[in-house]
Order: sequence, then structure tokens, then C-alpha cells
Amino acid sequence: MGAAASKTDVRRSKANVLNLTDFCKGLAILWIFLVHYQGGWFGWQGVHIFIVLSGFGLTYSCLSRVEPIEWSKWFVKRLRRILPAYWFAVVFSLPLLIAFQSVSGEPLWNPFVRTVLDLFLMTNVFEEFRGGATGAFWYVPFILGAYLLFPLLHNWIKKSPHWRGCLSLLLITMAIEFLYRAIAIYWLDGLPISYDNQRFIPIFPNSIQPLDQHADWFFGFFQRRSPFGFIPARLGEFVLGMVVAFGLIQNHQRMNRLLLNPYMGLVGLLIWLSGQALLYVGLWGWVFADFVIAAGLTLWTLNLAYLLQKAVPSLFRAITFLGIWSYYIYLVHQPFVRGLRGVEMIVTDGDVSLLTNVLANVLFLGFAAILTGIASVFLMKFDQSKFADVMFSRVSRAVSTSRI
Repeated sequence: MGAAASKTDVRRSKANVLNLTDFCKGLAILWIFLVHYQGGWFGWQGVHIFIVLSGFGLTYSCLSRVEPIEWSKWFVKRLRRILPAYWFAVVFSLPLLIAFQSVSGEPLWNPFVRTVLDLFLMTNVFEEFRGGATGAFWYVPFILGAYLLFPLLHNWIKKSPHWRGCLSLLLITMAIEFLYRAIAIYWLDGLPISYDNQRFIPIFPNSIQPLDQHADWFFGFFQRRSPFGFIPARLGEFVLGMVVAFGLIQNHQRMNRLLLNPYMGLVGLLIWLSGQALLYVGLWGWVFADFVIAAGLTLWTLNLAYLLQKAVPSLFRAITFLGIWSYYIYLVHQPFVRGLRGVEMIVTDGDVSLLTNVLANVLFLGFAAILTGIASVFLMKFDQSKFADVMFSRVSRAVSTSRI
């Protein structure tokens, strides 16, 4: 029994990107959770990992299949995985949104409008309804846009099953991403997501500001952050994950050796730091920063995962566990985190000692983690219930009927 277990551990510790992706997702959701509690640092960049690994996971799964893909069934399956849990989280976030609006003194109609927009995947269109206690919901319509494009991208790779065709797709989509971002930044007063007050670390001042050439209109329709809530703004990142999946399918061992070694981990770290520099050099740097950050971050987190898998397996398993639950955590965490952070700031307002401040921070952060964990379990149980299946089926039939 012991010998068999040790052999299994050895096999699992061999270089294999497929065994490391959940760790990367776990690290990403941990960063996102913490940055929503205390902003001003690079935790927002965890979203890059989700984007790259989404392209990777979809492509590896589809290229591994022998039978042809029926895209209509594929879409339905993907939507079933994403939407019921999302809708449930949106509806049950409404009371918290109302509470936040009441405290802030803003109009109470805002949370109702925002909830309707979230339900219909329309929030990303309007700057005025982005951010806040449920700002993380922007990612769901964003990634659904990637799913809509995926059959075209997948067919390109299938029809050109060589590195030249795959790399040409990457270069084309990178060019599309950079052109789209340049138009958004220079002609639409665009502000990439989290570039307003997060960026890298607080010691570096935010000296670069977005343009302000156009008056705000109609709730900020397609202004500021809004253009960056759509897949063209990150298309190259998504396809980068697809390219890695293609490489694994072509030559599993060679690709793993290429990606998972100390030198590539260091290269990834340097690329990631170069991406941070692009945040501060000027508006032109914003055009390229997200792609560079995504490439470097994914590379060094994969190597960190590989290192911890061998050196600290208990920590590796713990963060991997978070990765398995990452979608549910992502959907439910932000109202708890933002709300309890606000309470903590009220409690510690005034002349309090450093020790009191630290204890309050740990207490409220821990309470937010507990509530997020409980809510994630409830959301998972709903998502796996027959009620979620029935709800999704009825919505699907209603949409099909309206089209007819």
C-alpha cells in the first residue's frame, strides 16, 4: 500500500502542466479575494490566469476528442456550466447591493437596474454600472464572448495542424487585441480594468491618467472601462492558452520540459515585471501591458506550482482545492469582502493602535472567508441540483421560442 502510494506521488510530481492548472486558478482566486478586500496591489492580475487557462482548457479538451464536435451541443453544455450559478449569485446579491446603496446615499433604483443588466449580461456596456460590490460579475459576459469566438479559433487550428498555422493565429489575434485596445484608449477615453487605482504596488504612483476627450453620456455607454469588458481586449491572452494546449497535444513531453524548469520560471517572472513597467510608461504601454502580464504571470505561476508540488505538497493541495472551487468563490465573494471591509474601516476609524488595526483586519478578513466558503457550498449545491437544470432548460426553450 505504501509503495503504491509513493509511486503515485512520483508520477504526479513529474512535469505535467495538466496537473498544475487548478493550483494556478487557486492562486488567482486567492489574489482576487484579497485585492477586493484591500486594493492597491497586483492581485487583480489573477484574472489573467483565468483567461489564459480558459483558452488552454477548452482547446486541450476539444483537440483530444476523436469524434467531430457538434457546436450547438457544445454551446449548451458550456452555458449550463456557467449561467445557472451566475444567475443565482446575481439575484441573491441584490439585497446586499440595496444595503450598500442605502449606506452610501446613492439612488435605490441603481441596484435594481444593475441586477437586470447583470441577468441579461449587459452590465459591461455601461461604465456607470461597473465596479462596486458586484463588480466581479463583468467576467461572465466577457468569457461567454470568448466561447462565441472559440469555434472559429478552434477550426483555424484544426485546419492548420502545424506550428506555423497556430503561431500565425496567435500573431493575428495579438494584433487585433492591440489595435482594439489602442482605439479604446485613444479614441474612447478607455481605462483598462483595474488600472485606475490598483496597478502594481502602492509605492509606485499612478502618474498615467486616461484621456478625457468626450463628455460622459447615457450611463457611460462604451466609455472608460466598458470597452475592456469584451473579448477583443484580451483575445491574444485567450489564444495564448490555446497555443500551449496545441503544443501539449503535439508533443506532451517536450512541451512540459519547455515550460516547467527553473529558467522558464525566471523568464516568466521577468516578463511579468516588464508588464508591470508598461503600466507606468504612458498610454501606449497600456496597449500591450495586459498581454505581457498574462504571458509572464501564467509562466511563473505554473513553475511555482511545479515547485510546490514537489517541495510543499500540502500547500500545493490546499491552493489546488481553491482552484477547483474558484468559479463559485469568484461569484459570491465580493459582496462579503467589500461589506466587511467597510465595517472594519468604521470600527478602526480614529485613534487606534497598530495591534488593534491588525487584529480587526485579520478578524474581518477571516469572517469574509468563512461567509464566502459557506456561500460557495450553497451555490455549488444549487448548481448541481435538478432545479438548476430545470431553470436552464426553461430559459433555453424561451430563448429558442422567441427566435422562432
